Amino acid sequence: MGKAKTMGALALTALMGMGAAGQMNGTAEARTLDSSASKATKSISKEMVVSTTDDSDGVMSYKDKTSGKSFVSEDNGATWVSEEAYNSSYPAINYEWWTYDEYKVWLEQEKKILQEMADEHTRVKTSEGTFLWTQELTDQYIDEYEQTLKDIKKGLLVSKSVDGDTECMTTFHSDWVGSTAD
Repeated sequence: MGKAKTMGALALTALMGMGAAGQMNGTAEARTLDSSASKATKSISKEMVVSTTDDSDGVMSYKDKTSGKSFVSEDNGATWVSEEAYNSSYPAINYEWWTYDEYKVWLEQEKKILQEMADEHTRVKTSEGTFLWTQELTDQYIDEYEQTLKDIKKGLLVSKSVDGDTECMTTFHSDWVGSTAD
């Protein structure tokens, strides 16, 4: 009979079908959209233009040319609030991001742990129940983690923690953000 272990945050996240670092768009509030991808442009007044795409999550912003103040809408422009009011409603999230070198060191340690779990036929407890850790699972997670390492090298940010919570993860890449200029 194997040992019983509790899954770590990364393995559990992957196990739950989200991949090694599943995308949870924690930065949606700050997103502006690239004008080349824009399918709809709405002129609010002579002083401003707001652009969005058909697949927008509804959050957009603009800077009023006259006052210089920024405004945000969460409902595709039906209502607007000042940037200050929006930011007070949605305080900034504190992310701790893996560096390539840190993740590489972590991955080498994790490979050993996962292989040991497969070799010892470890029983793993999750909120979904208990199951036997296999070599197939070890290989699957190592492949996913190695892909994450490659993605980090290409600029993907993978969080170690979100507001200090190591069980919550998110990813971000600068290619996912664009802006419009008039």
